[in-house]
Amino acid sequence: MVKCKALKRRVSHVVAAQIEKENLMKPPPACWFRTLAAALTCVSGVAFADDAPKYIETRTIESRIGTLEFENGFAKPDTVETLFEFRTFYRGVEAFTQNTFGVSLFAMRKAYADAGAGKANQILVSKDRMDSQSVFLTANSETVYAMTFLDLKGDGPTVVESPPKALGILDDMWMRYIGDMGMMGPDQGRGGRFLVLPPGYEGEVPRVGYHVMQSQTYGVWCVIRLGLVDNKTDVANQLYEEHLRIYPYADRDDPEPTELINASGMEIDTVHSENYRYMEELGELVEQEHPDALPDAQKFLLASIGMEFGKPFRPDAELKATLEESVQVGAAMLRANMWDYVGDDKYIYDDRRWWNPFVGGKYTFDPAGYFNYDAQAFFAAYATGVTPAMATKTVGAGSTYLCGHLDSDGNPLDGAKNYKLHVPGPIPAKNFWSVVVYDSASRSMLQVGKPMPAISSYTDPEINDDGSVDIYFGPKAPEGKERNWIQTDPDTGWSPIFRLYGPLQPFFEKSWKLNDVELVE
Repeated sequence: MVKCKALKRRVSHVVAAQIEKENLMKPPPACWFRTLAAALTCVSGVAFADDAPKYIETRTIESRIGTLEFENGFAKPDTVETLFEFRTFYRGVEAFTQNTFGVSLFAMRKAYADAGAGKANQILVSKDRMDSQSVFLTANSETVYAMTFLDLKGDGPTVVESPPKALGILDDMWMRYIGDMGMMGPDQGRGGRFLVLPPGYEGEVPRVGYHVMQSQTYGVWCVIRLGLVDNKTDVANQLYEEHLRIYPYADRDDPEPTELINASGMEIDTVHSENYRYMEELGELVEQEHPDALPDAQKFLLASIGMEFGKPFRPDAELKATLEESVQVGAAMLRANMWDYVGDDKYIYDDRRWWNPFVGGKYTFDPAGYFNYDAQAFFAAYATGVTPAMATKTVGAGSTYLCGHLDSDGNPLDGAKNYKLHVPGPIPAKNFWSVVVYDSASRSMLQVGKPMPAISSYTDPEINDDGSVDIYFGPKAPEGKERNWIQTDPDTGWSPIFRLYGPLQPFFEKSWKLNDVELVE
């Protein structure tokens, strides 16, 4: 399975067998990733004897990737081949983990088009709320989404007329924040017209009447959320019908009608591949996008494995074979980094298992003051949507997310077991709260039992006298607790997200803390 002759000698047969057995659909045990990490350690990490010469002259180095031989300071041909092949391999792994945002949105855009929303004015709206029929990374079942992609390359500057009372985001194709619309945007929830400019645009820009924003990529993901009113979607749908419009700025005097497509109940798989198709999708995205979409260092990394802006990705057989290996290890590394990310400020509380997908509360992924690719990959593997509104401390506005995958004892959550979550009261949410359960493999809503695996302010759970709520998880409901129970799948792990919309001061000052999920024997 592992082609590279140097890696063949060193990568554990246990690792290879585990990759093939699991097919990367469930997270393997932590020990497997430690073995894998050891196999990937660069030759520079080899420990030399204290009396080793200062320079590599005539010598043999026994490394993790094989025997490396030098004579008179020159690498022998087999050593050059081994080192360059390994370099391509690890660059493929890095390209995988560093570009998941891009491939995630590329796959999402294709899924939208397959569902009939292939143009900017064709908008998928979860008119009856989002449900588990569709596969979306950590989507919420308690809001009404409107989603589309702008095509600034084909349409030029594009206008988005956003409805009032909305929470909207514009992200570019590498999920970099462009701007907010609605409650956290410059229109302050009143609704407004947003003009999105393509990269490198030098044309005339209107001075009044628009909130002007510029993208670094031709493609732009546009997502808008509206809440329920009296546990119904009627008001949200009416606001979309009356106010949501998207059209090229050039057609502003006579725009093509905006089409709202009901996505509720549709089977739409938007999640990116974890096989070689990932590299093909990344190559297609790079070919289509603006040449300045990425910084030079990132462009070099992609070019070194055959991906250049404006050019088709056509690897030869040898490069493709190496990248096929890189994809398997890259996907495994991505999952290890997602579930077992190691870094400061991951956890929300010092004494609880809940974590923040924005490490350190930084939507810019620079918790230590410099850009952290691992922090970015952590979020990219788990969720979509980058905006300050999801990461900053804004009392009574925006939203906050408490994510988890471990019980109170530190064990991964198992769909075959029974658990309880005690939510202390009063719950500090101005608007509403919810807990939604996701499949650990797809990171999308669990497809079992009810179409919406959630308990929230809107589902009429049983509330304790002190305002607290007890929520139960497992294959079968505890007797008498059906209203507060979310069904799990015995054949997979699961991950909950507890959301607070309009989080209040007790959450930020931590006088209110969410308890850990506890195993019920």
